Amino acid sequence: MKPRTLFVKPPDPFLQDEFVYQQLAPHYLQAWLTQHDYPSSLLVLYQKPRADGSRPTPRRLGDFHMLLIEHGELVLDQPFDGVVFADYDLIALSVMTPQAEYARWLTACARREAPRARVMMGGSHARYYLEQVVNETGVEACDYVVPHDGWRPLLDVLDARLPRRGRGHVLSHQQDLAEIVLPPTRPVDLMSRYRYEIAGLPAFHTVTALGCPFTCNFCEAGGERTRHFPAAMIDADLAAMAAAHRALGREHYAVMFFDDVGLLNPRQTRALSARVAAHGYSAWRAFTHAYLIVRHGEALLGPFADTGGRRVGIGLETGSQRSLDLINKRNGKQQRVEEHYEAVRIANRLGIAVDGFTMIYPWEDEADLRATDELVEFIVSNPVVGEDHLGRPLKNSVDSTIMVPYQGTRFNELLRQGAVPGVSMADPREQGTLFYKGVDASSGWVYRETVLPRERYLAAQSYRNSLRPSYR
Repeated sequence: MKPRTLFVKPPDPFLQDEFVYQQLAPHYLQAWLTQHDYPSSLLVLYQKPRADGSRPTPRRLGDFHMLLIEHGELVLDQPFDGVVFADYDLIALSVMTPQAEYARWLTACARREAPRARVMMGGSHARYYLEQVVNETGVEACDYVVPHDGWRPLLDVLDARLPRRGRGHVLSHQQDLAEIVLPPTRPVDLMSRYRYEIAGLPAFHTVTALGCPFTCNFCEAGGERTRHFPAAMIDADLAAMAAAHRALGREHYAVMFFDDVGLLNPRQTRALSARVAAHGYSAWRAFTHAYLIVRHGEALLGPFADTGGRRVGIGLETGSQRSLDLINKRNGKQQRVEEHYEAVRIANRLGIAVDGFTMIYPWEDEADLRATDELVEFIVSNPVVGEDHLGRPLKNSVDSTIMVPYQGTRFNELLRQGAVPGVSMADPREQGTLFYKGVDASSGWVYRETVLPRERYLAAQSYRNSLRPSYR
């Protein structure tokens, strides 16, 4: 009898709504096991909100709810019960750093309820905080740790009948994506839970590639080799999402491409636009870069707009040229703030609303803050040609966060070295506990010294986020 795998998505109560985007890794891996004839199920944990929409701080696994999906159908919808682990041989957790604490709880629970089972951890936390994960001890320690792609390591341990290799055994592999022929699973019972809109239409999301060709100093993934999924698999995924929309009774629906290389050049955009249109999507959203819009103009965004592209995400980061130069947005080449303004104008003239993402940096003074305030004010006030699918005027939106120099980023290295005047880091021993928390775009405060007080940066963040429209 082949070993059975339970893919687990830990809860993420720091999100304002846990059912916005699928955490796609378990769905890709579940399809991979189906391709190789291994049985698997999917467990999704989440925190139910109170009647007023708030959620208390979770203290134990019993504070969470669980959904168990078997053979594409929902079979359990109830408060968490660890007995769910007992029927499985491998418990595979896909963990982002805000979920790490709950992953430890789940690992300990799996040890109690399924002592013969192995526990595997993958995801971004295993990658960027590998040392902490490998050094876990006792019942919270995983058997296998997968810091990169999970396809091959997962198959290797199942083919070997889940060998004992000691706790924290690292399995690192980069997958040839040409072998990924099945799209991620899209069970309708689960898809019905997700709530996200693009231009007034319900939307699901996907990616076309892994990695990023850019080297922003605040990003853990900066400069990774970009690997593209096969076109046939992307087509199959677009078809699967469209089928899920239709099964939910939706005549018009949307899709979002969640990778940084969504709209990278005119040729790529034309090909992706044709695929979206072929599968019947009425609206879609993707990401691009300001200098690419300025360089290519309508050649880049025209096919996108012509096939229902109504919103584009752009990491504008800042309105301060000084901060923009420090970010290294263009792999050593200068990007100009003026390009941010022009990119917004070009997109808006073509009937595309901009979702601009900005940050606040610990070296910024009042002039830097004001420059970004002006950029944000321009973005939210600039008119967009056209309406969304509910007849509402299209509007630009903005988000503002305070930059945290995460472990593994260039900014972490620079600030630890004291290379940025006026900024110093807190005790390095504390940095490993200060992870992104999500709600209100807040984080732990990792700085001992900043140019302006923390309260001033928080006020700037609050002001910018207050300018966001009520819909987008």
